[in-house]
Amino acid sequence: MTEQVMTLVRIPITEIEDWIRGRHALPKTLSDFRIEENTLVLYFSDAETHQKEMDGQTLNGSAHRRRAHRKRNRMRTRGWDVVARMTNSKGQKCSIYKPFVDALQNPKLTIEERKKIVEGILRSNRNRPSEESIRYFLENTLEYLKRPHENEESGELEKS
Repeated sequence: MTEQVMTLVRIPITEIEDWIRGRHALPKTLSDFRIEENTLVLYFSDAETHQKEMDGQTLNGSAHRRRAHRKRNRMRTRGWDVVARMTNSKGQKCSIYKPFVDALQNPKLTIEERKKIVEGILRSNRNRPSEESIRYFLENTLEYLKRPHENEESGELEKS
């Protein structure tokens, strides 16, 4: 069994706030802070402005909340020809791209080799694919390759 040594560092937000204030001219009040992806975000506001917002919230009865930032899994696909559009087995509408179809047509490839090929294609278009994205493109392309293709000769896109 391997041992793992972990180091825990706790820094109070007030120390980070003081350090940032020392470098920048900021409003009086730290109104909010959160972690978005791998970034610490600090929200500063003037005390009067913040107090007016709080008074407005109680008068209106509804709090104005910021929507949570969620990372969108968007891949750059510009320049890739779309071979088909289909609905996959999970009910998602997806596009099937020519580079994946061309690369994955060899049935002798292992799953790991196929994953590496899909990752390489995504990276070649300046993407940083997650394991989920690699699996998404791989599974959809393999599902497309297993289906019979009636519309391929005419060059039409498959409708779903």
